[in-house]
Amino acid sequence: LESMTTTQSCNIEIPKKLKRTMKKLAAAGEELVQIAPALLRSQATDQMMAIARIGAIDKILGYLVTTKTNVHFVRPGIAWDSVQTVPMERIDGVEYVDEFHGNTLSLKIGAQSEKIIFYDDTDGIRFYQYIKNVITNRK
Repeated sequence: LESMTTTQSCNIEIPKKLKRTMKKLAAAGEELVQIAPALLRSQATDQMMAIARIGAIDKILGYLVTTKTNVHFVRPGIAWDSVQTVPMERIDGVEYVDEFHGNTLSLKIGAQSEKIIFYDDTDGIRFYQYIKNVITNRK
């Protein structure tokens, strides 16, 4: 397993690969909620999907970084990280894809949705509950 450090504010372990991106998020004042190894279906090959589905934690190819204000999809690189950000207020819903049979969630953003495959189903459950809570409290 890769080396990790922990943020003082919320006791969430931060993989070494994410330190660069996490420094930028902290500088922007974003409050960390969760970091989970995950892939976006739209950016993943079938081989990448298989690695994620079996939970091969030693082959993590991407992370879902959830803060109080945004959801960031991070693919760490050698020189720079690829980061896609979705503001919380743009998220309209979250649901399981094939509930109880996988670790894939569908995040609804307007008329579109993005499938997220979690390496660990407990991370997916925590993310699902957090997003549902955010949406419920918004109404």
